[in-house]
Amino acid sequence: MGRQIPVLLSREKEKEFVRFLKQNNAVLIYPWSEHKRLKILTELPPTGSWNYFFDIWNKKFKFKAEFIKIKEEYRTREYKYAFHSTGKPVIEYSRGEIPRIYWEKYFVTNKPEYNVEEFEKWYNEVVKWFKKNCKYKNGVYVG
Repeated sequence: MGRQIPVLLSREKEKEFVRFLKQNNAVLIYPWSEHKRLKILTELPPTGSWNYFFDIWNKKFKFKAEFIKIKEEYRTREYKYAFHSTGKPVIEYSRGEIPRIYWEKYFVTNKPEYNVEEFEKWYNEVVKWFKKNCKYKNGVYVG
């Protein structure tokens, strides 16, 4: 369980959102990797295969990156690892079937190693950006 809002952004509005993130000490993490290293993006790639899910990390909240090895039979590209975001201070941005931003506030695993109350303030700032910069149509923030 977590907190989420549905969002549907144009390419231009995504660029605005990325600028907002950069101004707030946040970066985008690409969840797929050839090595056990965070893959930080400076911009969102075009939509397409493997480009639907990203994590947003405000660098104010430190964490130890963990990765899951992708089984060979499930690999369709050169990516061998997936960033394991459960319990980490990140917000998921999805442009997939269910476009949204999502924060796993209520953890089913161990207690997170970051200040949840402070992170919630950050999450609310992100939500506020969508409310200010997008139109609310049929239950979705569209920009």
